[in-house]
Amino acid sequence: MKITFKYALAYLLTLSMAVAAMADEVNLLPGDISQGSTDTSFFTDGTISLTPFIGNTQDTFNNNAVRLGIDSTGTANANAFNDSDTDPGNGNEERLTFGFVANAGLTRIAYDFSRADGTGPEDGVIISGFLSDPGVTFSVSNANLFAEYDAVAGSVRINIPGSLFNGNDVDINFDAASSNGQLLSMSVTDTDQAGAQFAITGIGYENQISAVPEPATGACITLFGLAAFTRRRRV
Repeated sequence: MKITFKYALAYLLTLSMAVAAMADEVNLLPGDISQGSTDTSFFTDGTISLTPFIGNTQDTFNNNAVRLGIDSTGTANANAFNDSDTDPGNGNEERLTFGFVANAGLTRIAYDFSRADGTGPEDGVIISGFLSDPGVTFSVSNANLFAEYDAVAGSVRINIPGSLFNGNDVDINFDAASSNGQLLSMSVTDTDQAGAQFAITGIGYENQISAVPEPATGACITLFGLAAFTRRRRV
């Protein structure tokens, strides 16, 4: 097959872009985070740091290997993050913070057995701290499962419908660049019904977000490939 210079240029440019866009995605399960202990109040793997709170007081994770939550006595559900009443302003909401080092950001939160779909403006799963719209998408289609981004607050409100309250995992997907190096804070509330809860079954993040080289670097990769291709043709 005859390979033209033009074809080789297009191929090598595509290859250089694909290599440039490669990044590492890491997925954490609840057992990875809690290490099977109710004494774990902080998790880090050097790239992401996860900390549970009730209000502004640091607390401990549960020891459930399947669902991540807070283990404190008196919570509505130790296997989820929740707010046991309908008041989002009394300071007893359970929170989870996600801290990322530079060049790392949130890509996914998976959940099951969750609900937070009140009609109030603060109802739902609220995640704040984004640099830009994270472009939330879901692994399932449901008219009552949706996300709203507030550019002024840098927050996303995710409506979690009770109609999906079952053991089937739902993935919430995020653009990692929107939380690159950020500290995110997640809380759950529902002013229409007590017992809003968010049972996390997995957390994903992307490392090396800025691994895409500058245009000059990509051009060098392409030119190097072209030079090699040309030399090979002349032999």
